[in-house]
Amino acid sequence: MVKSLFKLSMVVMMASSLFSCSLTPDEMEALDNSTNSYERAIRWGEFTRAKSFHKNSPLMSDIERRRMKFYRVTDYAVLQNDTPNLHNSFLLVEIKYYKNDRPVIKSLTVKQHWKRDKGSELWYLDSEFPKFK
Repeated sequence: MVKSLFKLSMVVMMASSLFSCSLTPDEMEALDNSTNSYERAIRWGEFTRAKSFHKNSPLMSDIERRRMKFYRVTDYAVLQNDTPNLHNSFLLVEIKYYKNDRPVIKSLTVKQHWKRDKGSELWYLDSEFPKFK
């Protein structure tokens, strides 16, 4: 009896987790492509490219671009992922990095709000660019 209740509860939990996200496989793939491209840009120090994912963020100035050359990202990990509907996804990301002149690993936790344009498959970030210090 206990085993069957446990199995039933596991099946219900797995089914609810599978159906909690209302994205189709194609829509999920578009979100994954965007988040993975952003992660690669951050990991490889392509900060100008990464900033282009931020819809309401101004382009990088020359001063900001020169300042960002001093930072190296060592790790980028998604800690939480919540996609409640077709047009919003929330990620909690930890970025580990160091500055070239000070070899001390720092950690930055960033809340990302990914939005999808209505009628489009494009996802963009509606949150601030990470503040490397």
